[in-house]
Amino acid sequence: MEKFMVNFKIYFRYINISLALILSTSCDNEEARIDDTESENSSEFIGLNNISTTFDNLSRSYHIYVPASYSDTEPIPIVFNLHGGASTAIGYLNSIGNMRPIADTANFIIIYPQATTDSSGNPTWHLGGENSKSTSVDDVGFVSHIIDEVSSIYSVDLERVYVTGFSNGGYLAYEIACLLSNKIAGIGSVAGHMFIDTYNYCDPSHPTPLINIHGTEDFYDGIAGYYLDQNLSNRYWTEYNNTDPDPVITYIENTNTQDGSTVELHSWLNGDNGISVVHFKVMGGGHSYPNLNPSSSKGYENGDIDSNSEIWNFLSRYDINGLR
Repeated sequence: MEKFMVNFKIYFRYINISLALILSTSCDNEEARIDDTESENSSEFIGLNNISTTFDNLSRSYHIYVPASYSDTEPIPIVFNLHGGASTAIGYLNSIGNMRPIADTANFIIIYPQATTDSSGNPTWHLGGENSKSTSVDDVGFVSHIIDEVSSIYSVDLERVYVTGFSNGGYLAYEIACLLSNKIAGIGSVAGHMFIDTYNYCDPSHPTPLINIHGTEDFYDGIAGYYLDQNLSNRYWTEYNNTDPDPVITYIENTNTQDGSTVELHSWLNGDNGISVVHFKVMGGGHSYPNLNPSSSKGYENGDIDSNSEIWNFLSRYDINGLR
């Protein structure tokens, strides 16, 4: 009965969203699309949907994408993909952060939460600690809330919940790995630093696989003592996971010779529970999200790797207990 009541509430939430979108004439077509296809013998909705929820007395929202292959008889993973600062979930999922084609093939749910705005009106993820210049919102708790809400509706493999993010979203991914370890199997970060306070109070509860992708021209050595040197944050996770002390370095083929950058893959192997830490070091790369169709040249995007594919291919090898 409890499961039925939860689904009943969500059903009307979706109906209300659908009616509002139909009546609106100014919404972006992609953002407004609601796929009302229902999975067999259930009220779950397939496709892309925008969900409103209340957490910590705040009205929050997130976009959720459920692949057509979803069945309530098979628990599937969740991937959170966190947008960058001064950005939006819908803009991010419709551009560099679009993992929907991968989800369609690999059969996992993607969640794109929306950050609240800071004092300047820019969407910003909160990082705790006395040095944080962010908002006072509990975004780690918000992600935990979403996990609980979504898993009460959909058939979710709670041992395979992953978090990745870009820039400010990458900062929060590190924070979540440290403070929400009991619910997270592994994390990814693209062009995101580990914040000094996150580093100081980090206390994960299990070996945690990590993939990060970062350009050498993107404050690689950290920023003013607040954002950690990439080498230091990598060292933290390799030591915590008890991996081999030295990485295996692989030189990625320079398939795009016009982007002014190359990629080295640094892999620390043989950690506890089979955990690895991998780092794509983009030589000459800037603050960007590497993909196979870069929109500009050196200082922005690398075109030798696809971040979304690399993140999924790595994280999907693990569950919360380690190597699957």
